[in-house]
Amino acid sequence: MIYDPLIATALLGTARMAVVPPPPDASLESTWAAINPEDPADAVLQALALTRAMHRGGTKLRPENTPVSACAAESKELLSAGAVDALMRLLKGEFSEVLSEWLGFASTAGCVLPGRVLPELLTAATKDHSLRPLTRKLAGERGAWIAGRHQKFSWIIEGQSVEENSWEEGPPAERIAWLRQTRTTDPSRAMEAVTSHWSGEEGAMRESILRLISEDPLPSDEIWIEQQALTDRRQEVRDLAAVSLASLPDSAFRKRALGRIGSHVKIQRRLLKRAIMVEPPGAFDPSWATDGIKEKPPQGTGEKAWWLRQMISLMPMDEWPDLLGCTQSDLFSLSIEGDWKDVILLGWLDSARRMPTRALAGQIVPYFAKLTPWPVALPRRDAALTAILDSIPPSQRFGLLDIIANDVDPPVMLELLSRCREAPSAGSGAMSLAVIDAAIPVLFRSLTRPQARALALCIPQNGIQARLELLAKLPELSAPAEEFATTLEFRRSLSAHFKTP
Repeated sequence: MIYDPLIATALLGTARMAVVPPPPDASLESTWAAINPEDPADAVLQALALTRAMHRGGTKLRPENTPVSACAAESKELLSAGAVDALMRLLKGEFSEVLSEWLGFASTAGCVLPGRVLPELLTAATKDHSLRPLTRKLAGERGAWIAGRHQKFSWIIEGQSVEENSWEEGPPAERIAWLRQTRTTDPSRAMEAVTSHWSGEEGAMRESILRLISEDPLPSDEIWIEQQALTDRRQEVRDLAAVSLASLPDSAFRKRALGRIGSHVKIQRRLLKRAIMVEPPGAFDPSWATDGIKEKPPQGTGEKAWWLRQMISLMPMDEWPDLLGCTQSDLFSLSIEGDWKDVILLGWLDSARRMPTRALAGQIVPYFAKLTPWPVALPRRDAALTAILDSIPPSQRFGLLDIIANDVDPPVMLELLSRCREAPSAGSGAMSLAVIDAAIPVLFRSLTRPQARALALCIPQNGIQARLELLAKLPELSAPAEEFATTLEFRRSLSAHFKTP
């Protein structure tokens, strides 16, 4: 049975409708009066659109005579109409890759978003977590008000001070915010709260808790992580638990991982050179399963190779020099025993991807960029480099990409650059930008439109004009080059919409 007269009219038809059904909330009465009932079908569509806007704006239907909390007045100015119009274009999919840059401009303007566009941005940031930090700065009082009325937007309050009862009664984002602030002020109490609720938490919440803990695990966390999280039924939780324990210098997990690798991988002198040699495990030890090592290999992979690869993946890359008794620079100059080279390299890639802050990125990225011949067992070179670089903040990637710019083929370099999606910081990116400039008249023909738009994000604002002039000199533009140019034009127009405080 449908009790909403507006929905009922829409479903049953408007042929005999004399008047538009009443507004679903008193806040819409004045707007409702402007609807023209002479075209019933159009009137109902307008009414439904208004109702949807009301819901997305944070208004909930309430029983009669129930008080409704008002949104506090904004203490900051609203962003300009031009800035908001540009945002609407981005949110509708036009130059959507530029949204992060728009947020960067907006966050420095000292203003907040008007209510009419805020729900659309909140929806985008709910899907893309990377947009959340800057979106919070722009949400203002209206954003906090919406977060209190729509649980899916409750992430807005993460990082803010929350009520003492948030862990027991709050939505997921409030609970994580409480856990983050309590781990800072009273770690023992925070862990006690986690352990008391762990068995009843949903899988997604358990993962969120471990993700927070893995950012900065404490020695006092070890026993609980080892006994509960490392054996959790959710794979993502187990992986985060392993990363957390590997980050604790004196953890039993780390000692077990070092012991296993030390038993099977060593440096030996061969003729005049030193080489990494492997003594593979003879049989699967059931105790390994506790640390997340699986016995059954994927199809096409040998058992011993599979076990060894997993052992290597559990070791942070920055532990290898001490383990083998060499320096960081020496590690990647050592030869590797031929039969096991692919296994070790795959394990190193897995480790770098799982623990990027300990990946020795400054050494491992150039190593894989120059590796010749490329082992057939590894993913393609661009995929292997991407696996490492995607875990590194874009601001740091350009320094690494500059180092390898002359060591990889231009198509591979362009693919890696297209994943940065922001301009290099001052003092870096010269070699990377030179690759883009060289590709404009030649390789752009082989790029996709999304790749061309992504590469346009790599051009600093003060370098946009020079690239547009370079494009203007070409006798004709390919479709990707046109996409590159229009994206640059749009980016150039952004700064005019913002005023800095």
